[in-house]
Amino acid sequence: MRNVIISISTLVVILLILINLRTPFVQDSAGPWSIGFGSSIDFPDKMKYHKDNIYALETLKKICPQTQFLADPFFLKVKDTFYIFFEHKLIDTKAEIGLLTSIDGINYKYRGSVLEEPFHLSYPQVFCHKNEYYMVPETKGAHSVLLYKAKRFPFDWQICDTLIHNVEVTDPSIYLSDSLNIMAVSDKNLNLFIYAADSLFGKWTLHKKPILAMGSESRCGGRFIADKKGLLIPIQNCTNGYGYGISLYRLTFKNEDYRIQKVKPYFLERQDQIKEFNAGMHQLDIQKIGNRYYYVYDGNRLADNNKHLNIKGALKMNYLDLKQWCQNFVFFD
Repeated sequence: MRNVIISISTLVVILLILINLRTPFVQDSAGPWSIGFGSSIDFPDKMKYHKDNIYALETLKKICPQTQFLADPFFLKVKDTFYIFFEHKLIDTKAEIGLLTSIDGINYKYRGSVLEEPFHLSYPQVFCHKNEYYMVPETKGAHSVLLYKAKRFPFDWQICDTLIHNVEVTDPSIYLSDSLNIMAVSDKNLNLFIYAADSLFGKWTLHKKPILAMGSESRCGGRFIADKKGLLIPIQNCTNGYGYGISLYRLTFKNEDYRIQKVKPYFLERQDQIKEFNAGMHQLDIQKIGNRYYYVYDGNRLADNNKHLNIKGALKMNYLDLKQWCQNFVFFD
């Protein structure tokens, strides 16, 4: 009996060591967020952050001293102007949606707030659809996924529809085309769900295979990216804490079914040599503008040298990662 107990104890210790190596129980304390941006001729295999530009927290604080952080950037280029919409957190207020604009895509000016609500706002995915400008931000506090339309782009955003009712989900990422309309959203239980509809204003319902991902990579980290092979989606990696990095996943649809495959692990990750991003990165928007790819992203810095425990989270993420790994053996025909 004593040998059995020793064997079981040894296995438990080994398991905990392996879990800790993958998802540390003791993690860094992260601080405020900043935004980076750049461009490349080809779709980047690896981001070259040292060549990019940064719109840092300190830059915005000079203009708006109440700023606590800026994060979740999405951009549009309309005519000759770049527009970056971002989550703007100010002291003693709910986060709102701020705006930066630039003519050259390098030198940005802060244009103030473009959307405020009594609830928290973030993740302002903006897009043009049938010559109108829309935004699907995170509106978890409204217990719905809300669609906004610009009456006077880039200002005067007003609710024009509720896409999903009675849900508390984060970071909704939407993709619209003539043949496919999907949206990915995350819940508090580390599940990434996929919805589908026949149009933007159609009825959004869960896909017949509703869980797109679960575990340590189960939260969207940016806009869907369409290419010749189909769709890529950035998904956050939280193995070393919230907002540690981004992996790119390939989504392949066939006969109303789909397959998801990780194709670029840690496409974005913590940058030890860049103070604004030395804790992690968790947002990416990359689009082809003319003959170049333009991209915006965010990252946060270490708050201090203190650590915090995340035992429950690490165990939960590893359990769900194992569960998903087992499910991935089931492929569609």
